[in-house]
Amino acid sequence: MTDWRSRSTCKDVDPDLFFPDAGPLPRSVARICQRCPVLITCTFDALRRNDLGYQAGLSKAERDRIRRWDRAQRARMERSAS
Repeated sequence: MTDWRSRSTCKDVDPDLFFPDAGPLPRSVARICQRCPVLITCTFDALRRNDLGYQAGLSKAERDRIRRWDRAQRARMERSAS
């Protein structure tokens, strides 16, 4: 691993923790993401991809909401620029 992931706090954590059966992000995983030195990079990567599970401390539903908000903001900016 030579990219940003090699510096992530979660690199040695069991990936299954990020895919709970249901419910909110486990606190232990939230703490891992909160203290991660590459959280911002991870967040951008998570928003570019459409994977399941928690990434950057965000659920898929939360990432979907951010993407919808971003699309709406871009559309508003395009309308106001024309």
